[in-house]
Amino acid sequence: MEDRWEEGPARGADPLDRIVYLSNVIGMEPSLVQPGGGNTSIKVEVPGSSARHLLVKGSGTDLRTIGRAGFTRLSLEALAALEDRDSMSDEAMMAFLADCMVGRDQPTPSVETPLHSLLPHRVIAHTHDVVTMSITNIDDGKAAALVDELFEGAIHYVSYVRPGFPLADVVRRELDAIPEGAVGLALAHHGLVIWADDVVSCYRRLRDAITTAEVYLARSREGRSAFGAVAVPPLPPARRREMGITLLPVLRGALGAEERVILHFDDSDRVLARLGGVRMEELAGRGMATPEHILRAGRLPVWLPLSTDTGDAALIKEAREKIARAKEAYLGYHARHAAAGQSPLRDWAKVVLVPGVGMVTAFKDPASARTAAVCYEAVLDSIENAEALGGFRFLGEDDVFEFEHWPLERRKVEESIRRERDTKLVPRQVAVVFGGGSGIGRAAAVKFAAEGALVVVVDRDGAVAESVRAEAGPAGRSLAIEADVTDEPSVARVFEETVLRFGGVDTLCYAAGVAPRFAPITDIEERDLQAQLAVHYLGAVSAIKHAARIMIRQGTGGAVVASVSKAAVAPGKDAVAYGGSKAALLQALRVAAVELGPHGIRVNAINADQVDTPLFRRFVAQRSAARGVTPEEQLEAYRKRNVLGVSLIPAEAVGDLAVLLASDRFRYTTGDLLTIDGGLPEAFPR
Repeated sequence: MEDRWEEGPARGADPLDRIVYLSNVIGMEPSLVQPGGGNTSIKVEVPGSSARHLLVKGSGTDLRTIGRAGFTRLSLEALAALEDRDSMSDEAMMAFLADCMVGRDQPTPSVETPLHSLLPHRVIAHTHDVVTMSITNIDDGKAAALVDELFEGAIHYVSYVRPGFPLADVVRRELDAIPEGAVGLALAHHGLVIWADDVVSCYRRLRDAITTAEVYLARSREGRSAFGAVAVPPLPPARRREMGITLLPVLRGALGAEERVILHFDDSDRVLARLGGVRMEELAGRGMATPEHILRAGRLPVWLPLSTDTGDAALIKEAREKIARAKEAYLGYHARHAAAGQSPLRDWAKVVLVPGVGMVTAFKDPASARTAAVCYEAVLDSIENAEALGGFRFLGEDDVFEFEHWPLERRKVEESIRRERDTKLVPRQVAVVFGGGSGIGRAAAVKFAAEGALVVVVDRDGAVAESVRAEAGPAGRSLAIEADVTDEPSVARVFEETVLRFGGVDTLCYAAGVAPRFAPITDIEERDLQAQLAVHYLGAVSAIKHAARIMIRQGTGGAVVASVSKAAVAPGKDAVAYGGSKAALLQALRVAAVELGPHGIRVNAINADQVDTPLFRRFVAQRSAARGVTPEEQLEAYRKRNVLGVSLIPAEAVGDLAVLLASDRFRYTTGDLLTIDGGLPEAFPR
C-alpha cells in the first residue's frame, strides 16, 4: 500500500482537524474505501470539563472530501447507556443517537456510531478495503484461520452480522476475547477496523495490515486466472462505441422505467478483460463484497451477453428480452423473501455487464453511477483474490435481502427521490439545448439545470457553450458541445456524445437562430432563404429526428420544445425568409407531434416576441435603421402594440416556459403553441 501520509497537515492542535486529515488520506485510496464508504472517529476531552465527546463521520459524507462540518459530535457519557442494551431497533437506535448529539446543525450520525462508541480506543478507522474483503469473502472458518495466521492475533476476526447496533452488540460481547495487543478487527464481508491512540499510529497500523495482506494475496494469485480463459474478446473500439450508442438508451429505459436513471459506460481494457473470461458469469452471480456494495452497486449485476454482428433492430430486441428475463429473475428472488405487502425495488439493478462491450452502471446521478462502477471494480478485485484462497463466497440470499431492504438505508433513497419530486420540475432529465450559447437557449439551459436536469449546451461557438455549461452546473452534470446545425453529421454527433455521457435523452430544446437579412419579396435572394431554412427548419428537423430515435429506444416518452417566434404565425414586412423558415418549423413540430405521440413524446412550440436577446437587439437595430428612427423609438413602438404594454421580455421568462413544457405539469399537452409576447392581437393563434 502506498504511503500517502504527510506529517505537516496532521500536526494541528485541533483533534478534529487531525481526524479530518486521516479521513481524507484514507478516502483518496480507492482500494481502501469506495466513494461514500467507510467511517472514522476520534474521542476527545472537553476543555475545562470532565466530559468526553465522540466525533464520528456523519451519514452520507465522503472520506475523500469530508471537512470539519462532516463530523457529528456526541456525548460519550450519554452513549455509555448502549453497554446496558441487549437489543435495539433501528428507529430506537437513531432516536437514541440523536439524543446523544451535542449541538445543532450537524449531520445524522453514522449507523456505525454504536461500534465506535463501544470500542474503548481513541482513534478508529473503518475501511471497506479490497484485501479484507478478499480474505473474508470465503468460507467463514477458513477466513478466521487465515486472519489469525496472517496477523498473529493483532487483528481479531468477527463473523458476519448486520451493521448498526447488531454489529456493535456482537463486538461488545467479544471484547474480552480480543487479545490485549490487538490493533483491529476483520469484519467478515464488511471490512477492517483499526484503532490507535493517535491518527498517525492509526494510519501506520492500517497501512501495515493492508500491506501484509497484499503481499500474501499477490503470492496466492501467482499462476492463477480467476476469470478463466478468454471466451469473449473485446470488440474493436469503434464497434463498442456503435453498440454503446444503440444499447445505452435501451438499458436506461429498462432500468429507469419507474424512476429515471443516469448511466455510466466503462469499456476500459481492464474491465473488458475480466468480462471476457469464461468463468465471469458464474462468478458475478455469487454477489457483492460488502453490504455497502449492495447499496451502491445492487444485489447482483445483470449479465447481458449480446450478439455483436446484428443490426440495431435485432440488438435492441435481444437486449430488451434479456433485461426482461433478468427482471423476472429478480422478481422471483423478491417473492421468495418479501413480507406481505413488501414491494419490489425500483432500482433493482445498478450494474449491467456486456461481454466484449463494457460495464454499464445506473443510478440517480452521474456521480453515483460512477461510484457504482468503482464499487463493482472493487468487487471484481475481491473475487479475483478470494478465488485464489479457495473460492469467493458472499452472504446468503436472506442476509442480502435484509440489507437491501434495510429501512435506514432505503429511507435515504426514498427521501432523496421524494425531495427531487417535491422541489424540481425536471429531475434526472437529460436535456439537450441547441442554441444554448446565448439568448433564449442560454436561459433555458440554466433553468433546466436549476430544475434538476442534466444539461447539454450546444452552440456553434464552443467557448460560449462551455461558458454557459459552467453557469448551468457542475461538469459532471452538464456537457458543452460545439456543433453546426446546418451539418447533419455534426448534429448526430451531439446525440452520440450525450448518450455515451448520460445514457439517453429526455428533452430536446431547440433555440438555435440566425439573424436574417430583411428584404422585400421582390429583392430577396435564394441564399437568404437557404440561410434561414438551414438553421430554423432543416437543422431543427435533423435534431428532432436524432432525439426522437433515442427517445423511442428508451421507451419512456420525452419532450421536444422549440422556439418559433411571432414570425411563424403573423406576417411581417420584409420577413419572408425569417417568417417562412419559422412557419416551416412550426409545421414540422405539428407533424412530429402527430407521429411521435404514440411513443409518449410530446412536441410543443413557443411563440415568443420582444425577448431581450442579442438576436432581437439586432432585429431592432435593422428595423430602426430601415425606418429612420432610433432603436429606443423602435422599442417604444413594439411596447405600444402589445395589450400588456410590456417592452423587452427577459429571456428567462421563455426559459421558464420551456422547462414547464418539458415537465410533467404539461404531460397531457402536445402539438400546442404557447405564446409569450405581452399580447399581440395579430399573433393570437387562430
